[in-house]
Amino acid sequence: MANVAYDQDLYTWSLQQAALLRERKFDQVDWEHIIEEVEDMSKSEKRALQSFLEALLMHLLKWQYQPAYQGRSWKFTIIEQRQRIVGHLKENPGLKSKLSALIESAYRYAVSGAVRETGLAPEIFPETCPWDYEQFMADDFWPELDS
Repeated sequence: MANVAYDQDLYTWSLQQAALLRERKFDQVDWEHIIEEVEDMSKSEKRALQSFLEALLMHLLKWQYQPAYQGRSWKFTIIEQRQRIVGHLKENPGLKSKLSALIESAYRYAVSGAVRETGLAPEIFPETCPWDYEQFMADDFWPELDS
């Protein structure tokens, strides 16, 4: 099988590189692109966790600030995102050290999404995430508006 260029067919290139590594043909491995792909994988895992956090936080904001619209769909999205976060951290425990920064970034996007989806003014929402990780990940946590 002829070698396929990295930029022409990533799938086939990846399989070829894996075969070369298994066969210990290290002198034929495309090390530069292997390193890039490994670095990109870590970034991808980090982005996935941030996306799960963003979806969870946005739905918790909607739950709190639009209680009249609370429904099964929002509830199941909240439950699902919590499960995704737990599973993702179990598969990628090294990301736990990044949680604080990821929550901060995810919260900014969550507010933008909540503004877009609710039509509420951005000023309605707290500037920083009002909950800590343990709190918003708790199965029994369902935020309410302060009266």
